[in-house]
Amino acid sequence: MQEFPVNCNLPSLSTTDESGREVRILQISDEWTIVCVMNNLIRNIFLPNFQIISIEIHRKNTAKECSVSGELIITQQGFQVFQKKFSQFFEAAKSCAVMDSGISLNYSPQLWFQGFVKISDAREKQQVCLGNEESKLKIELKSLEGLSNDFERLLHPESSCPADITLKCNGVSITAHKTILSARSPVFAAMFAHQMKESLKNEVDITDIDESTLRALLKYIYTGKISNLTVDSAAELLFAADQRQLQDLKAVCSHYLKDALSPQNVWKILVLGDMYSADLKTFAVDYICNNCGEFSVIEKTEEWKQLRKERQDLAMELLESLVKYREGKKKH
Repeated sequence: MQEFPVNCNLPSLSTTDESGREVRILQISDEWTIVCVMNNLIRNIFLPNFQIISIEIHRKNTAKECSVSGELIITQQGFQVFQKKFSQFFEAAKSCAVMDSGISLNYSPQLWFQGFVKISDAREKQQVCLGNEESKLKIELKSLEGLSNDFERLLHPESSCPADITLKCNGVSITAHKTILSARSPVFAAMFAHQMKESLKNEVDITDIDESTLRALLKYIYTGKISNLTVDSAAELLFAADQRQLQDLKAVCSHYLKDALSPQNVWKILVLGDMYSADLKTFAVDYICNNCGEFSVIEKTEEWKQLRKERQDLAMELLESLVKYREGKKKH
């Protein structure tokens, strides 16, 4: 078995792979690479704004079968923004595997990749490793569940750990802890690290979301849990998470909205994706192309007319995608 450490930042320059995707490559050995698939949100060569939308692992020599496992952690300024344990079996002729495709992580020169990759030649070794990993994972999950429950109790007013900040929202006061808010959100961290009025008064006025969204946001910050989501509440949480740079919560909301996508809500979700999540936007565009009929039908809908009136750039982008989709169908 070979084991390769991962401890580096992401290259600042992108390359184009054989599929025409913009990628950035981490070389972990002569044989193996980690490939981050990028999406340029602004599409301006002079002012690019990239997001990581998928992470893959690639190999050069495809002659042999092998098993690949490991863990990848991405941090930014000391805060963990991504964590993934992975295990893949590479058949002969297979050159790459997706580690995670459901992410939406803004690129920054401060992103730091840590972890390890293990390579073994036999499927049996993978099965043994998986058995050990599953046992460890069960223990870790049980421990994390207990940790999550303990932190949730900190939100209760009768908690023995006194709060040191009050969040005011629509006439309601909710107490919290600066340290926890700062550890989870770069926005809160910046607010409390400087002599801003919120830090001096130990009060924060929350005016951009309602009380129920704030309580759901705090529950996630403290516990990593979300419950009873709807399309509307997921949309509100997606906005709240974006404003506070909670990338993992954005991914949770985006995943829920993808699962909930329907002809009735796809236009709303398309706009949400355009505003907050490139991956969600792409998913909604693909859904419209595959499920909403010809453009001659779409252009007569009120949703299209409203989109063209209020978000002209997005409407044109959707139209281009529809044209490309129809042309592709004709070729086949």
